[in-house]
Order: sequence, then structure tokens, then C-alpha cells
Amino acid sequence: MPDTEQLKGNRLEKAQHYLDNDLHNQRSWYSARSSSYKFRTQVLAFSIIAAGSATTFAQLFKDSPWVPIITAALGAYIALAEGWQRISRYGETWLTYRMAAEKIKREQRLYINAAGAYRGLNDEDAFVHFVEGVESIVAEEQQIYWQSRHLPNSAVHIASIQS
Repeated sequence: MPDTEQLKGNRLEKAQHYLDNDLHNQRSWYSARSSSYKFRTQVLAFSIIAAGSATTFAQLFKDSPWVPIITAALGAYIALAEGWQRISRYGETWLTYRMAAEKIKREQRLYINAAGAYRGLNDEDAFVHFVEGVESIVAEEQQIYWQSRHLPNSAVHIASIQS
């Protein structure tokens, strides 16, 4: 058993060094960014709901001269907030970043515990497989990110096709 614990310790150290130094703490970045985007998604969604509810509530005072101004302002806010939510894609990005962070965590656990695809591999082969797995996760996330940002008729998409 000491050999297993020593192997786990060595692999944990190598994995941490790779994630912290070579990837510049990518897993933590994904985790922090996903939390931030989740918060932004929820704040925007709640503010849209609140503005819609306030618009309905303002109708109780329909005889007041300020009601049309308030309802117009709330309607404009809803349109702008919903538009920004679609442009920024906080919800989609939050999920993509969270999935990447969780996949990297899983890959690290499998590597450290010599489980799954790492079972039976020597330490060097296992580390190479671990690096390839993490790099694949990062590449997949980046591909999803850029695909979701390019509309088929956008100038960037057209330029990329032409080159």
C-alpha cells in the first residue's frame, strides 16, 4: 500500500505542477469564470423578471401621469437586458466553463488514482495521457466557445472561410 500512496502523491504533485504552471491554473480559471457568469446570468434573469413584474404592478396606477414613462422605461430595460443576455451568452458560457472545470477535475482524479484509462500505465505514459486528456478538454471548450460566437453570415466567419 505505501507504493500506491507514494504513486498517488507523485502523480498529484505532477498534476498540480502541470495545471498550475503549464496551464497557468486553468482549472481554477474555469471554475472562477463559471461562477462569475452564473451570477451574471442569474442577476440579469432576475432583473428582467422584476422589471416585468414592476410593469404589471405600475398598471394599478394607470391614471397617474408617470405610469406611461415608467412602463416605457421598464420595457426598454427589459429589451436591452434580454438583448445583452443574448449577446454576452453568459448562460451558455457558464455551463461550458463549468463542464470544462469538472472534466479537468475528473481527469485529474482518474490520473492520480490510476483508474480508468490510466490503469496499468507506467508513470510517464500516464502523465503523457493525462496532459493529452486535459489539453483535449481545453481545446474542446475553446472550439465550443468560438463556434458559438460566430454567426454564419458574420464578417469573421466569411474571412476565415476565404483564408
